[in-house]
Amino acid sequence: MPLGVYSFVRDSLLVRVSAFFQKVASPVEAPEKTSFGDIDLIVAGPKSMLFSIENLATALDAKQTIRSKPSYYFAIPYPELEDRFIQLDIHVCNPADFEWEVFHQSHGDFWNILGSSIRPFGLTANDKGLHLRIPEVEELDRKKSQVFLTADPGTVLDLLHLDKSKYSQGFHTVAEMFDYARSNRFFRPEAYVRHGLKSNDRKRMKQRDLYRQFVEDFVPQRLIETSEEDSGPALTRQGLLEEVLDRFEKRSEFETRLMVWREERKELAHKSETRQWRKRRALADEAYADAWITSLKTRH
Repeated sequence: MPLGVYSFVRDSLLVRVSAFFQKVASPVEAPEKTSFGDIDLIVAGPKSMLFSIENLATALDAKQTIRSKPSYYFAIPYPELEDRFIQLDIHVCNPADFEWEVFHQSHGDFWNILGSSIRPFGLTANDKGLHLRIPEVEELDRKKSQVFLTADPGTVLDLLHLDKSKYSQGFHTVAEMFDYARSNRFFRPEAYVRHGLKSNDRKRMKQRDLYRQFVEDFVPQRLIETSEEDSGPALTRQGLLEEVLDRFEKRSEFETRLMVWREERKELAHKSETRQWRKRRALADEAYADAWITSLKTRH
């Protein structure tokens, strides 16, 4: 749908959905976007204990509703056009997660781009906030390796050395957003080289136009324009780990989680050794029994 229709319908839906939820927002779209496939809203905190999706669907004049908790999808009538509909996606989150989820989903591929920058330094951003990965645990269990740091957008921008006031002003062009993303302290061109991309990044290259544009056009051009004196001070994953453990007061949790992990691995290794020993013992007993039976047969 064109920008004019999108803006009109989105603003109307924000008003109607606000009657049902305490917090309602539409993530900021990518700059220079002129065509839209659907409308996304993030909501939190139903205003009434009697809230139901059926009542919301009625208020929206939805012709069809699909439930896939924590999200719901509605077919909304297209203005002044019969038999045409607009897809409305409503994601329901906890009130405590609302600000972060809006931040994390705003500006199109912005966080896909940042994700490739912070990943080599052991940081992960997901729908719950920013996390630090424990290197030793990550090798075997990426999910268990994550130590929660913060879900405060301003704190994250500070850690990335990104200008908060500039972010709050938004981006008028794609180039402006790219320049801003590149200014984060973790940006290293090698993280965006094709052969260095992770499998998820390669999928984004195929599915996300802005991410592909950043990798294929923006990064190579900036490599040509950037001189050696523009490169930031050397930063290692270990150095950042020490910094964030102190900055977010997570050292105790980090060390405890790592100790527990090592104890679990030690216990698993012991159990594995015990199973192997029992298996060898069983095979030996079986071989002994076979030999004994064979000797008895030989005597007779």
